[in-house]
Amino acid sequence: MNTLQLYISKSARERVKLAEINPTEQGRKAAADMKSAVALVDYAPSAKMVFYIVVNTADGYAIHIIRTIPPTRPNHLDATIFIDKKLDIMAEDLAEVLDKVTSIVLAKAVSETDMNQLRHLFDREYDLRDKDPRIKPSRGNDYACLSYGPDSGRSLDQLLDDGIYRKEWSAYKGVIILDDTVTPVPNSVVDLDNIDEPEQEDDCQPSDTAAPDTAAQAAPARTYVFSLPVITPEGRSTLEFELESAKPITASPVKGYETSSRIVAGQDHTNMLRRSSGKTTYERMERWIWGAAGLVAGLMIMWIASLFSDEPQRVNDSYIAEEQQAPVAQQPETPASTPTTAPSQTKAQKPQPTEATAYLDNNRTWKRDDMENIEDLRGLFDDLNNYRFDQITGKWAEKLKASKNFSKVVKAADKAVSKKVDPRRGEGNDHKPKYNREGDTNISWLGYTYWIDP
Repeated sequence: MNTLQLYISKSARERVKLAEINPTEQGRKAAADMKSAVALVDYAPSAKMVFYIVVNTADGYAIHIIRTIPPTRPNHLDATIFIDKKLDIMAEDLAEVLDKVTSIVLAKAVSETDMNQLRHLFDREYDLRDKDPRIKPSRGNDYACLSYGPDSGRSLDQLLDDGIYRKEWSAYKGVIILDDTVTPVPNSVVDLDNIDEPEQEDDCQPSDTAAPDTAAQAAPARTYVFSLPVITPEGRSTLEFELESAKPITASPVKGYETSSRIVAGQDHTNMLRRSSGKTTYERMERWIWGAAGLVAGLMIMWIASLFSDEPQRVNDSYIAEEQQAPVAQQPETPASTPTTAPSQTKAQKPQPTEATAYLDNNRTWKRDDMENIEDLRGLFDDLNNYRFDQITGKWAEKLKASKNFSKVVKAADKAVSKKVDPRRGEGNDHKPKYNREGDTNISWLGYTYWIDP
């Protein structure tokens, strides 16, 4: 089978299976009850929220999308996506499926229309790997936790890019992935961002008679395992390699690549590498220093030139006055041999990231309260919620053109207008008359694009 699998259940006093798509025996085993894991998350009983739990099996890995059910903890809905280890699925494909299922699970109830959408989504077929990877099943006694969001310095997209399967996660019963506004119950899980590196034992202890500067007293080497994404004639793969170092490795050993979390030593932990998203701090500083030096040099040259100028200062004042009196005077044409500043002007017009675009690109779910606290996003949530496509494709498209995620929303809104899609379509849907129900102040941007441009 080269499709993803989906298992939906409800866990309250007892667990009830609600629906299955493309089920297999292996997938059913992976879609186990997560009530004990949900109980480890510290949330208010009245809160309706979503988080994820990843569990590895010998046949693949399961991503449990958990939606809490108020007012009783730890009652919840569980939509489990099972990915067979044979599937060669790209990160962006998995992110799309994850967003769509999450947006449906957030609804008050899963309707037959929703189920039809899910069946269509899970009908997609993916390439199969030439060689089945070896997966280490989750066998630990404790759950671990990993956060994403602005405070953690990583996004959910980055976690997917690194590969949802991590060999080191198999040391735990599962890994709970939380928005960093939510925390686990204190002392209930292992925080993967704060794991102490295992101490390396020195098997060659020097004797009492050994000289103090012998090689045996050298610090024991730490072993680090790294995974590097590569392209082969057969398709995408990963290259694992080990490094030994007497000193801690704190940065990527491969130029142009970086890690999404702290580098950890030990043969049971694989540090995933991904292509760097930008220049290093040193490179940015070096560029700034050279730019500042050039500016200072230019100012000094202008100052020295002014000392030797035969024109009195009043000439400059007179020129300024003339410019003010005749602002529309025609300027002489620039000779063809004279260099212009057009390239620098073009570069200056390139949209630059801002606090607003960083929020949109680092979060899958956009929250009204957060957006209203960012000046350049005030009013956007209401325009999205009320399907104001003219504002989305006009005012907001221009203002937020540096955002990768919002550009996709703009594209979907453009298509909705051209296709004459009615977002308030159908009776009894959860997106009529507005996209969100009363009291719901969160919008999953990818789910929003699916709805307005089905």
